Amino acid sequence: MKRLFTMLIVFVLLFSITGCSKSSDKTLLDIIKVSPAAMLELPDGSSIYVDSEIDFIRSFAYLDLMESPMEPTDNENDWLYRIVFNPSEKVINADEIIVSFHEKYVQIDSEYYITSSGVEFESILQWVESKFDYFIN
Repeated sequence: MKRLFTMLIVFVLLFSITGCSKSSDKTLLDIIKVSPAAMLELPDGSSIYVDSEIDFIRSFAYLDLMESPMEPTDNENDWLYRIVFNPSEKVINADEIIVSFHEKYVQIDSEYYITSSGVEFESILQWVESKFDYFIN
Protein backbone atom coordinates (compact mmCIF):
# COMPACT_ATOMS: atom_id res chain seq x y z
CA MET A 1 0.00 0.00 0.00
CA LYS A 2 2.85 2.37 0.85
CA ARG A 3 4.46 1.58 -2.48
CA LEU A 4 1.24 2.41 -4.34
CA PHE A 5 0.85 5.65 -2.40
CA THR A 6 4.49 6.62 -3.13
CA MET A 7 4.01 5.90 -6.86
CA LEU A 8 0.86 8.01 -6.87
CA ILE A 9 2.69 10.95 -5.27
CA VAL A 10 5.56 10.65 -7.76
CA PHE A 11 3.07 10.53 -10.64
CA VAL A 12 1.27 13.65 -9.38
CA LEU A 13 4.58 15.53 -8.94
CA LEU A 14 5.79 14.57 -12.41
CA PHE A 15 2.47 15.57 -13.93
CA SER A 16 2.53 18.96 -12.20
CA ILE A 17 6.15 19.63 -13.22
CA THR A 18 5.41 18.69 -16.84
CA GLY A 19 2.29 20.84 -16.85
CA CYS A 20 4.20 23.85 -15.51
CA SER A 21 7.00 23.57 -18.06
CA LYS A 22 4.55 23.35 -20.95
CA SER A 23 2.75 26.51 -19.87
CA SER A 24 6.01 28.45 -19.78
CA ASP A 25 6.75 27.42 -23.38
CA LYS A 26 3.93 29.61 -24.70
CA THR A 27 4.84 32.04 -27.44
CA LEU A 28 3.47 35.56 -27.76
CA LEU A 29 1.14 34.30 -30.49
CA ASP A 30 -0.14 31.54 -28.15
CA ILE A 31 -0.92 34.17 -25.52
CA ILE A 32 -2.67 36.35 -28.12
CA LYS A 33 -4.85 33.38 -29.13
CA VAL A 34 -6.38 33.29 -25.64
CA SER A 35 -6.32 37.00 -24.84
CA PRO A 36 -9.66 38.09 -23.35
CA ALA A 37 -9.44 41.73 -24.49
CA ALA A 38 -7.59 44.12 -26.77
CA MET A 39 -7.27 47.83 -27.30
CA LEU A 40 -7.11 49.13 -30.87
CA GLU A 41 -5.24 52.42 -31.39
CA LEU A 42 -4.64 54.79 -34.27
CA PRO A 43 -1.77 57.31 -34.45
CA ASP A 44 -4.28 60.17 -34.06
CA GLY A 45 -4.99 58.98 -30.51
CA SER A 46 -8.37 57.37 -31.14
CA SER A 47 -8.80 53.97 -29.51
CA ILE A 48 -11.39 51.41 -28.51
CA TYR A 49 -11.44 48.36 -26.23
CA VAL A 50 -12.64 45.09 -27.67
CA ASP A 51 -13.66 42.17 -25.54
CA SER A 52 -17.05 40.86 -26.62
CA GLU A 53 -15.88 40.30 -30.20
CA ILE A 54 -12.27 39.48 -29.34
CA ASP A 55 -12.13 36.43 -31.66
CA PHE A 56 -12.35 38.90 -34.53
CA ILE A 57 -9.09 40.49 -33.34
CA ARG A 58 -7.36 37.38 -31.97
CA SER A 59 -7.36 35.98 -35.50
CA PHE A 60 -4.17 38.04 -35.85
CA ALA A 61 -2.29 35.15 -34.22
CA TYR A 62 -3.11 32.95 -37.22
CA LEU A 63 -1.71 35.28 -39.89
CA ASP A 64 1.22 33.99 -41.96
CA LEU A 65 4.14 35.85 -40.34
CA MET A 66 7.75 34.93 -39.70
CA GLU A 67 10.50 36.59 -37.70
CA SER A 68 12.37 39.19 -39.69
CA PRO A 69 16.03 38.39 -40.31
CA MET A 70 16.90 42.10 -40.02
CA GLU A 71 15.76 44.98 -37.86
CA PRO A 72 13.83 47.62 -39.84
CA THR A 73 15.41 50.99 -40.52
CA ASP A 74 12.36 53.18 -39.90
CA ASN A 75 11.36 54.70 -36.59
CA GLU A 76 9.41 52.43 -34.21
CA ASN A 77 6.96 55.29 -33.65
CA ASP A 78 5.94 55.32 -37.33
CA TRP A 79 3.20 52.75 -36.88
CA LEU A 80 -0.07 52.79 -38.80
CA TYR A 81 -2.18 50.67 -36.43
CA ARG A 82 -1.58 49.25 -32.99
CA ILE A 83 -3.31 46.50 -31.03
CA VAL A 84 -2.58 46.01 -27.35
CA PHE A 85 -3.59 42.51 -26.28
CA ASN A 86 -4.33 42.07 -22.56
CA PRO A 87 -4.50 45.83 -21.89
CA SER A 88 -3.80 46.47 -18.21
CA GLU A 89 -6.99 48.53 -17.88
CA LYS A 90 -9.09 45.46 -18.76
CA VAL A 91 -6.97 42.41 -17.90
CA ILE A 92 -5.52 42.43 -14.40
CA ASN A 93 -2.13 40.73 -13.80
CA ALA A 94 -1.54 39.85 -17.44
CA ASP A 95 1.35 40.91 -19.60
CA GLU A 96 0.39 43.40 -22.28
CA ILE A 97 1.44 42.42 -25.78
CA ILE A 98 1.83 45.38 -28.10
CA VAL A 99 1.45 44.69 -31.81
CA SER A 100 2.38 47.61 -34.08
CA PHE A 101 1.66 47.48 -37.80
CA HIS A 102 4.09 49.39 -40.01
CA GLU A 103 4.23 49.78 -43.79
CA LYS A 104 6.37 46.69 -44.37
CA TYR A 105 6.50 44.77 -41.09
CA VAL A 106 4.74 43.99 -37.82
CA GLN A 107 6.40 44.57 -34.46
CA ILE A 108 5.30 42.38 -31.56
CA ASP A 109 6.82 43.79 -28.39
CA SER A 110 10.52 43.98 -29.36
CA GLU A 111 10.45 41.40 -32.18
CA TYR A 112 9.93 42.17 -35.89
CA TYR A 113 7.89 40.06 -38.29
CA ILE A 114 7.37 39.99 -42.04
CA THR A 115 5.19 37.83 -44.24
CA SER A 116 6.48 34.51 -45.45
CA SER A 117 7.48 34.22 -49.09
CA GLY A 118 4.59 34.35 -51.51
CA VAL A 119 2.42 36.43 -49.17
CA GLU A 120 2.19 40.15 -49.88
CA PHE A 121 2.48 42.35 -46.79
CA GLU A 122 -0.39 44.39 -48.23
CA SER A 123 -2.71 41.52 -47.22
CA ILE A 124 -1.69 42.00 -43.56
CA LEU A 125 -2.42 45.73 -43.79
CA GLN A 126 -5.79 44.98 -45.41
CA TRP A 127 -6.61 42.58 -42.57
CA VAL A 128 -5.82 45.15 -39.86
CA GLU A 129 -7.49 47.99 -41.75
CA SER A 130 -10.71 45.98 -42.00
CA LYS A 131 -10.69 45.35 -38.24
CA PHE A 132 -10.11 49.02 -37.45
CA ASP A 133 -12.79 50.10 -39.96
CA TYR A 134 -15.25 47.77 -38.23
CA PHE A 135 -14.51 48.94 -34.68
CA ILE A 136 -13.25 52.54 -34.88
CA ASN A 137 -14.49 54.16 -38.08
